[in-house]
Amino acid sequence: MDLPTLLRKEALTVRRNVGLFVVLLILIPAMLAGVTGVYERTIPEDVPVGVVAADEETTDEELAVVRTGVRFFATPVSYDSMDEAKAGLEREEVYLVIEVPSGLSEEGEPANFTVVSDRTIVPFSEPANMSANILDSELDRQFPADVSVEQERMNEDRVLTEYLMAAALVAFIFVYAMVFVPYQVRGERLVLDRLQTTSRLETVVASKVLFYGALTTVPVVSVGLVGRWMGFDMAILSPLTLVTVALTFVFLSAVGLAILFALRLGRSALFANVGLVFGLVGLSSLVYPVGFFSTTRKAIARALPTHYATITTRSGMLRDTPATLYADYVLILLGSALAGLFVCWLSIQYYTRRR
Repeated sequence: MDLPTLLRKEALTVRRNVGLFVVLLILIPAMLAGVTGVYERTIPEDVPVGVVAADEETTDEELAVVRTGVRFFATPVSYDSMDEAKAGLEREEVYLVIEVPSGLSEEGEPANFTVVSDRTIVPFSEPANMSANILDSELDRQFPADVSVEQERMNEDRVLTEYLMAAALVAFIFVYAMVFVPYQVRGERLVLDRLQTTSRLETVVASKVLFYGALTTVPVVSVGLVGRWMGFDMAILSPLTLVTVALTFVFLSAVGLAILFALRLGRSALFANVGLVFGLVGLSSLVYPVGFFSTTRKAIARALPTHYATITTRSGMLRDTPATLYADYVLILLGSALAGLFVCWLSIQYYTRRR
């Protein structure tokens, strides 16, 4: 066949698989462009920062002025006590806590602010130092008192590799649940009809979710062994980590399978899932704190269950804190998993009726 004939043959292939090419050539590039578009700046200006009074003598006016000064480089969040503020720090509700002393209006008197940060958030270590310096100069300019800023750091020292291992584990679960599992189910599409003569399609899908979900312990252990070999002290098999990984897998595999059956086991479903994985990795704040780049990205991340999966996985691995501190995050993941399973069931019903 000559070249024009071969080109017409390829054009017919595109017409027969128009959905696949729309996803591959339009949707995935558009999603990738959208992800990069929310990175508005490289210096944090919207990071949530806790503000708390040092004692009962600190006035509401002093707290209000400090919150105004903090808005220069962050978004202030008020707390009633230092214990609540530190809990918010470990839950990654905020990434700094500023303790405000009293007597800020007394000229020449010493006023010692304390800025608390978490060593676990390794990418924020330098921005934390920069924020403390900005706070020192801003508050010294605004108050008559002689302002000084001291830094306090919580939890053990961590290196970037430890921090990224937790993020890498979550990213792997994204790919494993949303791409590998649907790929395995699609690979058996020719025998699914025969299997339905002896069992329900929902049961077949549930068996795959349970089987491949149980196998998630293997990569968890693998990451832990590599960490041990590198000399890191990570609680890789903590109950919080294992429960979070399991619920995240169920949620994402249910979503991936729902897309697969909604698109009637077509190849375009796999490409759609790949594009969604790229989006989740970019928007869930796996590495940088929420608000580090833009208010838009902060709002998106806080709306995604995968953001809370990242926090609880990282906390289970790297923080020596009670799992109950993240109980509401785990409930978010549980509710998301149940909702995902329901959507997957609806998608299977649609596929069965349209078959």
